[in-house]
Amino acid sequence: MSKKRKRISRRRLAGQRVLAHVPTFHLETGEHKPVTAARRYIAEAGLKFPALLNVRRNEHTTDRFFWGEKGLFSAQYAEENHFLFPSLRVIVDSIGEENMFQGLELTSDDWEEIEEYEYAFV
Repeated sequence: MSKKRKRISRRRLAGQRVLAHVPTFHLETGEHKPVTAARRYIAEAGLKFPALLNVRRNEHTTDRFFWGEKGLFSAQYAEENHFLFPSLRVIVDSIGEENMFQGLELTSDDWEEIEEYEYAFV
């Protein structure tokens, strides 16, 4: 019997659209843990935020991280809470919310939750 796929929230879909405009870097872990490999790469390459890092653990597993002004986060967290990151807000503002989220039909509850955290952009 096939497993049902979990529905992705509209908020996460909106975050995926925002993160699509962020530069992505691919690296291997080597002998380090994925988060350590990501931190070392950021330091060695002198990466500026925002950036996405795809860290390949082995042939089957890849960990995704988001490098933002507040530190290193999982990419999934950044997708779900994209409105908490000022550098991502700049991307949304430059493209325009209407264009960025067109067709997503975010409900009033989604916008209320986003506006609740508006202080993060001050």
